[in-house]
Amino acid sequence: MTTLAATGTGVLAARGIVKRFAGVAALDGVDLTLEPGRIHALVGENGAGKSTLSKILSGFETADAGEVLVEGEPVRFNGPSGAAARGIAIVHQELSVIRSLSVAENVLVGSEPSRFGFVDRRRLAREAAGYLEKVGLDVDPRTPASRLSVAQQQLVEIARALAMDAKVIFFDEPTSSLPHRDSRRLLGLLRELRDAGRAIVLISHDLAEVLEIADTVTVLRDGRHIVTAPAGELDEERLIQHMIGRDLEVVYSDHAAAAASGPPALVVEDLAAPGVRAASLSVRAGEVLGIGGLVGSGRSELLAAIFGHTRPVAGRMLLDGRPYRPRHPADALARGVGLVPESRKDQGLQLGLSMAANIELSSLSSIATGPWVRRARGRRLVERYIADLRIKTAGPSAPVSTLSGGNQQKVVLAKVLATRPRVLLLDEPTRGIDVGAKAEVHRIIRRLADEGMAIVMVSSVLPELLNASDRIVVMRAGRTVGELSRAEATEESVMRLAFQG
Repeated sequence: MTTLAATGTGVLAARGIVKRFAGVAALDGVDLTLEPGRIHALVGENGAGKSTLSKILSGFETADAGEVLVEGEPVRFNGPSGAAARGIAIVHQELSVIRSLSVAENVLVGSEPSRFGFVDRRRLAREAAGYLEKVGLDVDPRTPASRLSVAQQQLVEIARALAMDAKVIFFDEPTSSLPHRDSRRLLGLLRELRDAGRAIVLISHDLAEVLEIADTVTVLRDGRHIVTAPAGELDEERLIQHMIGRDLEVVYSDHAAAAASGPPALVVEDLAAPGVRAASLSVRAGEVLGIGGLVGSGRSELLAAIFGHTRPVAGRMLLDGRPYRPRHPADALARGVGLVPESRKDQGLQLGLSMAANIELSSLSSIATGPWVRRARGRRLVERYIADLRIKTAGPSAPVSTLSGGNQQKVVLAKVLATRPRVLLLDEPTRGIDVGAKAEVHRIIRRLADEGMAIVMVSSVLPELLNASDRIVVMRAGRTVGELSRAEATEESVMRLAFQG
């Protein structure tokens, strides 16, 4: 990689940045200075202002007040292209790869080499291949982007940033949806970019990751700058204190194993379905059953089959002792089975609608009389869940897209709870939310179990799985390969089953 000359001054800086949405301050006088050749982590709870600040500094948003400086010069970007022209790029959490284009076209989008007025396809592939090699992505540049994995798409976006000769690259939760091996590879690439003289901004909820890789850490809270310090002077406990303004004694709920008795609410026996070869489990009312295993082991696919997203080809299921074989998610909901999906934005929410509309649409039968929707009844339902789940919002009519990740996750949970499930399926319930929101979600899960709900939870976070579950079933290669009581479950015992079966 080409090494950038360090100037000793901030390559990009924010001074007194203010930004409001619907009258609510997302940023309130925030300062930030980014140095070449350093990884600067930006941390805080959901809604702290991290993503808003990164969007302002990369041209996707404009500040209401304050100024942005590039190498000491005040600038006002005319959109993302204006920031790109000054060497600033961002790799979003929701990837922006254009799936209908080839890999090469994505890498050099907007700057395709031409010949006689037409795109020079050979040169396009050759130049893109050079950038792909720099990021370690071994694919044919002519490959359709739609064929790439999430990890490969991220590398394409980084290659695009190198192609535009970016001096500053923002990474918004780059490892949140990656398996461990791909995460390690990506973090190694961030170090290479730093060593080549680029200023790297890492936005992440993974505090261990932040402390491992960052040179400097800035903490935001409620839209305000709290502290900037060398990473070596911080630890996870101190970071959490800065992020939430108090000690967080318990992130994951700690409890004795539930003494659930009575017949199982849900039984799955030797189930085979797309992505599942032979899975068995049972869960009682008042119990949280965790499902562990590696990415690709069939955990999410098992929940999809239980919820009716896919059709089992073998095995059987019982719900409250009666045969259960949903042909569609509507069948599952009618029988009292609800699912909080893995991706809240792709599967759980209608981002163009209000928070109230999202919740009401999931429970029309309970707020309607015949063909008429009772608005007052719907309003009471929404207000109940705002209070019950402590959803932070400007109001029920606020677009759900304006909420923080943790509050969006609570809206997904409210949507499902509004259907009054007896069995609740949770697929990675705390993915992409901050440490404070995780604690709240875990308190909600435990309370629901204590109230008699049967809960099945998939999680890739071992501390979460171990502390929230009463029992754990482990999957490997589409099969359930073992079950552990709360007393037996340790990180070592779960991983031994996950790797060896």
